[in-house]
Amino acid sequence: MAQSAKKIPKYKMIENYIMQNIKSGHYSKGEPIETEQELSSKYSVSRVTVRQATNNLVARGYLSRSQGSGTYVAEKKVVSRATTVKSFTEEMKAMGKKASSKVLDFKVVAANREVSQKLNLEIDSPVYHIVRLREADGEPMMIETSYMSVMAYPDLTYERLSRSKYSYIEEERKLIIDHSHHIVVPIMPTEEMIGYFGCDQASPLLKVFNTTFLTDGSILDYTELVINTEKYQYQSIRQK
Repeated sequence: MAQSAKKIPKYKMIENYIMQNIKSGHYSKGEPIETEQELSSKYSVSRVTVRQATNNLVARGYLSRSQGSGTYVAEKKVVSRATTVKSFTEEMKAMGKKASSKVLDFKVVAANREVSQKLNLEIDSPVYHIVRLREADGEPMMIETSYMSVMAYPDLTYERLSRSKYSYIEEERKLIIDHSHHIVVPIMPTEEMIGYFGCDQASPLLKVFNTTFLTDGSILDYTELVINTEKYQYQSIRQK
């Protein structure tokens, strides 16, 4: 047993220790865990190793950080389980929460090479550049940056974006959303993200690169989502 234990990386041992304390109730929700210095001394490792362990648990939703205060056992989060393509508004309604959107930016720009490839448009085609802060019961959940073709959706307005974009597509335009393709990566927050979410600068966030398709095969939009992992846990369930 001792020989196999030596093969476990120190950061993983710290993760396991913290998880055992959470599951046993030794750490209560909302309460701080030991400091990095205490865990560093306990396991004879650097604070970088401790931070690796706690970063992993923050990303998985078990811990949260308060800037300048410490690391805490995370409170219950809003959890999204994406089995079908749903709007943020629909997801929050199903959870008994009220979704809202603050439009931070809405303008027409010329599509660069990356955006034109994502939307299957010619370079320099006019596209909407949309940035929204998505909230649930007034809590900031994600920052959404989207690109959509102006030619395909000439009647898109600020007012429609302040509500549900998917409702505009499905109820007003009578189009059917078929599926979306997404890639999820961890990122470190920028000053702007910290300003909106109030998160710790050392706490990782999740970024989702998402392309949504209609039933006719055309592309509805290309969106980049930055998720406030201290409040919103994104999950995807794959069905065979």
